[in-house]
Amino acid sequence: MSVTQTLLIRIASQVAIFAGMGRHTLEQLLTRAEKVTLLEDELFFDEGEPGESFYVLLLGKVAVEKKSGSRWINLRELNPGDSFGEMTLIDEKIRSARVRAVTQCVTLHFQGARLRDAHEAMAVMFRNIAKMQTRRLKASSVEVADHIARRMDEDDARQRAASLAGEPAPSGSTGRLGDKWDGGSGAPKNPQSR
Repeated sequence: MSVTQTLLIRIASQVAIFAGMGRHTLEQLLTRAEKVTLLEDELFFDEGEPGESFYVLLLGKVAVEKKSGSRWINLRELNPGDSFGEMTLIDEKIRSARVRAVTQCVTLHFQGARLRDAHEAMAVMFRNIAKMQTRRLKASSVEVADHIARRMDEDDARQRAASLAGEPAPSGSTGRLGDKWDGGSGAPKNPQSR
């Protein structure tokens, strides 16, 4: 085994998507990968594109971005050892976000079609993808709850300010999640809240 192959095995053994994979299986899997290098600001793939492959970042930094209106929102940045694009191995094969090189990047690229007969490796990767997605979902749930709480606090502050000023509640304000205020009486429009 060459020094390069030994180094790749060592790096790959630290990657979450390969966790728990035996050395022999990992060696076989790495023979199916191709090295891809991108320069700063180049795209690995764009949101909405079809795809059935994933990447493992060896060097550099990438941004995972989602379009909202006319803006791109940075969801997170990934560093060496992180993988991206793996969701298309499981779902409807459409990229849910774009991934852009923040710096020059070196990756290993794995095409889904080249992995079809790697049953042992795929079983380990699917288990690890499920674990990674669960962690991401839990983190997203916390972020959503924090965002809702901030919005509710802002609405409550606007309600208090309007009440102190003797004015009707601001249009579109909510008292509690899902309760829209009628704008004049201060009573929630949602009949279940009464």
